Amino acid sequence: MTPGSPRSRAVEALVVIVAVAEVLATRAWLADWMVAAALPVACVLVLRRRFPRTVLALALPTLATGVLWLPALCALHALAASERRRGEVVAGSAAVAVVAFVPWRDLGGYAWTLPETVLGVMLAGLLAVAPAALGLLGRARAELAGRLAELALSRERERRYAADQAALRERERLARDVHDTAAHHLSLISLRCSALAATAESAPYREEAAALGELGRRAAADLRRAIRHDSPGLDRLPELLEAARDIVGSAHLDPGDCPQAVQHTAYRIVQEALTNIRRHAPGASAEVSVRRDGEGLRIAVRNAPPPAPCPAPEEGGHGLHGHGLHGHGLHGHGLHGLRTRAAALGGTLNAIPTPDGGFVVEALLPVPMSKR
Repeated sequence: MTPGSPRSRAVEALVVIVAVAEVLATRAWLADWMVAAALPVACVLVLRRRFPRTVLALALPTLATGVLWLPALCALHALAASERRRGEVVAGSAAVAVVAFVPWRDLGGYAWTLPETVLGVMLAGLLAVAPAALGLLGRARAELAGRLAELALSRERERRYAADQAALRERERLARDVHDTAAHHLSLISLRCSALAATAESAPYREEAAALGELGRRAAADLRRAIRHDSPGLDRLPELLEAARDIVGSAHLDPGDCPQAVQHTAYRIVQEALTNIRRHAPGASAEVSVRRDGEGLRIAVRNAPPPAPCPAPEEGGHGLHGHGLHGHGLHGHGLHGLRTRAAALGGTLNAIPTPDGGFVVEALLPVPMSKR
């Protein structure tokens, strides 16, 4: 039962009401000052869980009347159920037994016969042992429930860990399969392009075949790095821009010091934006900016309109220079995935057309203060 819950408050109110009723029901055997002293003790029982020793000390005199039992028994139960040391529980039980056994109101004229003494001992033992035993039982149940909850939480963590490990092993298997398949075909493409470059009669064809072979080799290398979890960062951004020097007109790089996750996401944003320009706005020049400011790392890749209009897209194709409103650029899988990556870092990514007919991809990735 949780302290402060409606059920707990109802139980506390019931205990106080029953204790007050006991005082009023036995007032015929009590002096007026005893009734006046017992009523506040009955009301103080509401604090017995927070201050069990103090409430028990206040309740022991009411037990000496011989007719008021509930305050002392409830206080002893709370003491045993609390997180007090077992020695304190034994001392409290002994105090209750002594006070319950001695006939305080008729101490001088009490007949200490054997039957009455035995009955007094049995009654005092019952009053001292029963509430203490119930309190200790409640404490043991609470501790057991806590340990069972910890065990259940531990098992849930183990289950999640096992599921994560299984998913990791499956991803590694799929990654190896993708690597074995894609790397094989990329290698064949590179070799075929190299052979074409060696046998081509026209210089432009040789250059184009050599460029395609180089792209195949780079793609295979990127695939191997991905398999090894060697994520590219901002240090490889100049290499990316050099490979795209035919479309990158200007570049401004001032990223500063950033976490690896931010660097990798920034690299992928620039890579995806340049790929979209090649694919959907052929011949257009691009401007790349990666810089730090007070809010974080800002990435902007802007392209001018292509020199010639792009062909009209087929149904499900790409419009507005391929970046378009219904295609890969704004709502497609590429930038959609990067937008998800940016959001995971607490950042934003927008891909919008420019008034002059071009397109711009802008992103803001927060950088933790410790890295600034």
